[in-house]
Amino acid sequence: MRNGTKRGSAVLVALLALMLAACGQNGGSSPSPDPGSDQESNRPSEPEVNLKEASGTFTGLADPHTVEIVLDNGEPTEFQFDESLQEAVAGLQENDTVSIKYEEKAIEGEENVKQLVLAEITKTGSDSGTGSSEGNTDSESRPETKELTLTLEGMTEKKEASLIPAADGYSLYVFDSFTFNPETGLLTMDVDPNYAVKVEKLSSGANLESLKEEGTNQLSEYGTVEELTEEKRPEAMKDSTLFLTAKEEANGTSHQYIVKEMDGNGFVFHVTIPEGEPSEGFEPHVYASLNTIELDSE
Repeated sequence: MRNGTKRGSAVLVALLALMLAACGQNGGSSPSPDPGSDQESNRPSEPEVNLKEASGTFTGLADPHTVEIVLDNGEPTEFQFDESLQEAVAGLQENDTVSIKYEEKAIEGEENVKQLVLAEITKTGSDSGTGSSEGNTDSESRPETKELTLTLEGMTEKKEASLIPAADGYSLYVFDSFTFNPETGLLTMDVDPNYAVKVEKLSSGANLESLKEEGTNQLSEYGTVEELTEEKRPEAMKDSTLFLTAKEEANGTSHQYIVKEMDGNGFVFHVTIPEGEPSEGFEPHVYASLNTIELDSE
C-alpha cells in the first residue's frame, strides 16, 4: 500500500506542476493587438489652422507681398500673402471692398505681436464707384451719403460725402468742405476756391491724341508740360488714360490735365492747385470724389 500511495502522490505532483507551468505561460504573454483596431487614431494629430474672417477696404500694397486693408472697424491693417494669392491681389484696385480669411502667426521673441497671413481674399465691390460693369446707374438709386476712403498725411481714413447730380448727366459724392456747381461742373475747396477742378464730360468720339494735344496747349501757358507715367501719378489716379502737369514758376501753382474713363464715358479733369497748406488735403479729397462719378441712366 505504501508503494501505491507514493506512486499516486508522485503522479498528482507531476500533474500539478504541469498545470502551474501552463498557467504561467498564459499569464505572462501579452494580449495580441486587435487587427480591427485603428492604430492611426493613437498618433498625435497636426494642429488645426484657426482662420479668422473679416471685411474692409483695400488701399494698396505696402510691399510686393503685403497688402493694406482698412477693416470695417476703421483700423488700417497689413496682411502678408504668398504666390497663391498674387493673381487675386493683382485684380484689386484702391478702394475696392473685400472679404478675407487670415491666420494669426506668433513671432518668435515677440509675445505681443502677431503676423497676419492671408489665406483668402475676395473682392465684394468697388467703394470708389469706378468702372462699373453693371451698366449705367440712376443717381436716384444711389444712397444720398456715403463714406469714402482717402489717405491724409499718411493715415487712411473714411469720411462722409453727399451725392450731387450734375446737369451733364452724371453724379458724384462731394465732401462737406467742398462745393460743387452742377451747372458748370466746377468743384472748389471752401477754404480757398482757387483750389478747383473743372469736370468736363467728353463726347463718344473723343480721340486721345487730340486730347493730349489740347491738354499740352492749355498747360504750356503755365510752364513746361510733363506727362506723368503710371508710376509717378497719385495712387488714386494711376488708372487714368492721360495725366499731364505743369507748374507756374512765379507763384508755384500746379495745373493738371487728367483724362479718365468713368462708368464707360470719358472725362477730363482740369485741376488747379495753388501752392499753400491746403494743397495737402485738396488732392486726396477731390480724387476720391472724382472716382465716384457715375452716369445717370437714360
